[in-house]
Amino acid sequence: MKRIWWAGWVVLGLALAQGRLEAGVYGVSGSLASTLEGGFTLEPAEVYGKLQVGQESRGALGLSSSLALGPLGYLAYGLQAEVGVGGIGGMAFAEGGAGPLALAARLGYRSKRVFPLFPEEGVFGRLSLRYRLVPKEVVGLLLERGEVLRAEVSYALREEATYTLGVGFSGLPYLVLGWKGEVGEGMEVLDLALRLGGLNRLEAGLYLGEASLFLTLSYPFAGSLGVWLGDLGLEGGYREAPYAWVRYAWRWP
Repeated sequence: MKRIWWAGWVVLGLALAQGRLEAGVYGVSGSLASTLEGGFTLEPAEVYGKLQVGQESRGALGLSSSLALGPLGYLAYGLQAEVGVGGIGGMAFAEGGAGPLALAARLGYRSKRVFPLFPEEGVFGRLSLRYRLVPKEVVGLLLERGEVLRAEVSYALREEATYTLGVGFSGLPYLVLGWKGEVGEGMEVLDLALRLGGLNRLEAGLYLGEASLFLTLSYPFAGSLGVWLGDLGLEGGYREAPYAWVRYAWRWP
């Protein structure tokens, strides 16, 4: 029955996802789960779905939309409803910008996490606020409750590259250091962020046109290494146990 359910969702996703479709297999501790994400574009909105089927299964259906406000800025928003292991859940999210101010927020609840598509548990949320002081200087505020609980303030200066300095609190204070800029001669972009103290994490991304590489290391030990080669995504790491995730994405114009 589970195989039939999975096959039915694949067919339904292929039929509906005129905008995008991503299917994958996630493996951890000797078990496998199927993952599926798809979106159907209804300008200016998108109806999207997520489904993970394995020892613990969960699905979500959401709607997102955007609104251009001309010289006033822009607004994007959405709602997501979930059902599966642990019961029902949901999330609301919004982001927008006006002049020098940019804001992004989300708030949700689920009683049980199902990694990788549904990684948070309980009440979770994120608020990100950025204010551009002058064209090359930005200050930011980040509040997050999810896989970690943290508050963070930062200052970013953009010259030939972007340099970030900040402080945060996650049980104990921590330092934030960041650098983003072009490397090599082919317009490749390297993005680095290091947090040390109450939160210890290194995040790195290398963008090479059709390919991109991502690395995350944190303490207590966890980490991941992922790569996108065109529409093929490969990821492996350790998160309480070793895991691997293989995905392929289809996109329609």
